[in-house]
Amino acid sequence: MAAGFYRELQPVNLPVPKGQMMQLIQYALREDAQIDRLTQLIRVNPALSAQLLGLVNSAFFGFRQPLKTISEAVVALGLASLRNLILCFSVKEALSKNEIPGFDIDTFWEDSIRRGVAAQQLGYLVNGPVEQAFTAGMLQDIGLLILFSMEPGKVDRWPLLRSNLPVKRREMEAALFHATHDNVGALLCKQWNLPKSYTLAIGHHHSFFNKKESKLLGRAEKQSVLAGMMLLADLCNAIYTCHEKAIALTTLKKTSKLLFDLTADQVESLLSLLPGQVEETSRALNVKVKSQLDFEIIMEQANRKLIEDNLSYQELTWQLQTSLKQRDESASRLEAEYDIARQIQQSLQPDMAKNHRVVAFNMPVHHLSGDFYDYFLKEDGTICFCLGDVSGKGTSAALLMAKAMSLFRCLCKLMENISDVVHLMNNEFCETSVRGMFVTFIGGYLDPITQDLHIVNLGHLPPVLVNEKGITKICAQDPPLGVVAGGSHPVTYCSLKNSRLFLYTDGFTEGRLKTGTAETLGRQLGEKGFLRWLIESRKLPLDGQLTFIKERCSTQLAPQSDDRTLMILSGE
Repeated sequence: MAAGFYRELQPVNLPVPKGQMMQLIQYALREDAQIDRLTQLIRVNPALSAQLLGLVNSAFFGFRQPLKTISEAVVALGLASLRNLILCFSVKEALSKNEIPGFDIDTFWEDSIRRGVAAQQLGYLVNGPVEQAFTAGMLQDIGLLILFSMEPGKVDRWPLLRSNLPVKRREMEAALFHATHDNVGALLCKQWNLPKSYTLAIGHHHSFFNKKESKLLGRAEKQSVLAGMMLLADLCNAIYTCHEKAIALTTLKKTSKLLFDLTADQVESLLSLLPGQVEETSRALNVKVKSQLDFEIIMEQANRKLIEDNLSYQELTWQLQTSLKQRDESASRLEAEYDIARQIQQSLQPDMAKNHRVVAFNMPVHHLSGDFYDYFLKEDGTICFCLGDVSGKGTSAALLMAKAMSLFRCLCKLMENISDVVHLMNNEFCETSVRGMFVTFIGGYLDPITQDLHIVNLGHLPPVLVNEKGITKICAQDPPLGVVAGGSHPVTYCSLKNSRLFLYTDGFTEGRLKTGTAETLGRQLGEKGFLRWLIESRKLPLDGQLTFIKERCSTQLAPQSDDRTLMILSGE
């Protein structure tokens, strides 16, 4: 960026949200932010509340039941996802107020939404920072809007910029404005005091094209992965907007393979999902978009050019060599430490061979899992069991998981009533919760002689009791642990006789199908799909049923983006 332009582009020239919106952003970014206070700040902004509810009830999130209140949306999304949506809406609202005469703002936001949904899908495929992906993708070209607002006389160049490949467009920006959108976007992030991960990713998502600039990347593996996802999302958008669709498609496939080892089929499957998701998300965000081109039409246009055009694989390898080397070096340093932590976490899980009535397994998406399960016998023979899912991922979720298991074991040995156990657990989490984290939790007692079950469900997916008579769901009657202190926590009483009880986490139901028809490909398995698996395999021995479920996950679901945990209790 030219020195003269830097002198003109002062922080006071950048748009800043005003009043309650800025207060909301600043509070959302605090590490000690509380969900209750965040809900209050959202409610006083009717426009934000409406947009938030519209988006969470869209197909983009795919919740099974409509969410009617902000409180429900906040609990369902979790603090990390909510924080990122607030940033996305706030930037859009602040910048949309500065109308640029003659500038087609709707096509700009359409492209931004396409990058956002592409980045979100990439996050699932590469196990990247999914919570940040949509917002980072939405904001990655926000600097270009600032450039046009400062020099509105150049808005007639927007169609030409939009029709070029990302690397070429960036070169044209530098010639036109003496600045580029990534540098200005990073400056805006700093002015708004956004998280450093956004500043690094937005400021460096083009560094993979530049050998010198790529040296700035790799300071932290997470930022490198997010920047790489944004680079691919930019190419996904270019396939739908630029003239050189064949080059964009070839570059996307080769770059996806080099960065994250994605196959061509995975890339094409992702691209085929974009038109529908862009239309759905645009409606939720109140953005006008034109009818989206079907991916098959895009492929026909690209294939005509592929016969003539062929990019050099060796050239792309050379361009990406530095950043990949840094990524691999960082991964190798962390690998050994993560392996040790995973071994410790596995040692906390019970020995399932000691009781023929209970089986379970945990399939973590990363080294450390935020899901957990446990069971043990009291002195009178009562089987105490639990299963839960901690909000968030990584080390913080693993530590909270260990705390939940320890509390459950200790309190069950002292108390006869499962409601009293979860009451004390909930109060403890409310008193010591950090960063708004919480735990969806199911705990219960099983009398092995009478086969009577006592179960409490706090904000978790409903366990299902399956027998010859049908299916019974045990729905949650309270929020998750760590959300609201106090409460009586009602107990559900039922019999396990001649039945099986299935407790599971949302890693199964939210898994995306990699087989099936064009309509079902990429969709979530959902509760019905998972129940179908359970019913198909219910007559198998317990170990055989676990094997059946694992095989179904491997053959029918895309690489998991969340932990998967299943526990089965048998009264047969």
